[in-house]
Amino acid sequence: MYLLLTLITRYAQTPHSAGYGFGLTTFAAGLVLVPFSVLGFVAGKLTPRVRTLIDAPVLLAGSAVVVGGGFVLFAAARSNLAELLVAMGVLGFGVGSFSAAMPGVILAVTPKSETSSAMSFNYVVRSVGYSLGSAIGGLVLATGTDTGHLFPNDHAYTTAALVGIAAMAVTALTATALARQRPPEINPTAATAGVPSQGRSSR
Repeated sequence: MYLLLTLITRYAQTPHSAGYGFGLTTFAAGLVLVPFSVLGFVAGKLTPRVRTLIDAPVLLAGSAVVVGGGFVLFAAARSNLAELLVAMGVLGFGVGSFSAAMPGVILAVTPKSETSSAMSFNYVVRSVGYSLGSAIGGLVLATGTDTGHLFPNDHAYTTAALVGIAAMAVTALTATALARQRPPEINPTAATAGVPSQGRSSR
């Protein structure tokens, strides 16, 4: 997911002399992240409510599709700054909903005695994902840089976006497969926090 975050910020800072890009300063490029933060916050607030209506794995699949949509937007339209902002907003909404849904998926199938370990492992995996996304983006862009040139070709960004689309497709399919398996919840209280329980009525 964070592959696109790297691509957009670098693209925005690329000078016009490269034949593309907007030549933004580091500060201005940081402002491009505002839609990501705002829509991510909104998604984080909405996800718990949506979680009461659909299973968490299905929500993960939907979030992956949204993130994939951000990749599609970036691959197809990045000729002006507004298009980058829209792609960044879509990415933020997808990442926010994905991050908010993931704990429910983990806690639903994790014994209470192991929840701390499971969440810690999730954090480690996410950190690896951040690094991996940046590394893949750098590798694709480096491959698309001609000898003697400082900046990669514009089509290298499209190639990197296609890699992201493929990764999100795999993620969505995996989450859909998890939803079909529907394993029994081991820790339903933690997984459905905030959802009114429907216990048996006593006589």
